[in-house]
Amino acid sequence: MRVALKIAYDGQRFFGHQRQPDRRTVEGECLAALRSAKILRDPRESFFRSASRTDRGVSAIGNVIAFNGSLRPEAVVGAFNDKARDLWAWAYAEVPAAFHPRHALERWYRYHLYGDLSVEALREAGVLFPGQHDFRSFTSDPPAGSFAVTRVDVSTSPDAIEVDVRAPSFRRGMVRRIVAAMVAHAQGTARLADIRAALAGTRHDFGSAPPEPLFLMDVSYGFPFHVVRKPKAVDEWSALRLEASLRLRWLRSLEDALSSAEGT
Repeated sequence: MRVALKIAYDGQRFFGHQRQPDRRTVEGECLAALRSAKILRDPRESFFRSASRTDRGVSAIGNVIAFNGSLRPEAVVGAFNDKARDLWAWAYAEVPAAFHPRHALERWYRYHLYGDLSVEALREAGVLFPGQHDFRSFTSDPPAGSFAVTRVDVSTSPDAIEVDVRAPSFRRGMVRRIVAAMVAHAQGTARLADIRAALAGTRHDFGSAPPEPLFLMDVSYGFPFHVVRKPKAVDEWSALRLEASLRLRWLRSLEDALSSAEGT
């Protein structure tokens, strides 16, 4: 039986995604949990594969792993979460034997921007990216020929500007370089003409946005995943939410104390 799991993790707790012999990585932790739970023994025999190899610091809400095992799919979620550290499975799908999670219909990334930036200027730059273009200036792993981005959307939330980028696949660092170009335009250090020229093949370095504000939101295949809320995962998420809330209150209290001291 082949099973696909949607997994979530905080990228700042790992040294990237791909297995490394002396570093804790997302893929390494997944395999350690699956072995410890006796779901698989050999990743090659089990055809273990990941949908997206997120860079160090990049987090995920809906990355996907797939492997062959003997447990019922719903039981796999609980067994995996019992052994995994700092990552969680929250949905599953039983998939065909030949299923490879990298062959997705769409990947959806969200970048969070903070600070005083013009949303309109970000949108002006963002509309240039959808379609077939030469993305060599926007990745450290250039594709052979043109490449397609499906959508770039800019919206606001109470505490951030959100840039959503969608495509069937991405090259290394592409979303962060796209965002860097959009920010450069919003800050007045890059013209729309510069971005158009880069997408036409003229090499231009707009830099790369930091990885930590980037989330892999979802990977879609055209079939549904079944959501499973296991108590252990829910309890750990609640503890993380409380920890984050207390830290935010501490920071706000510190800011209040500094402002009060400056006013005396």
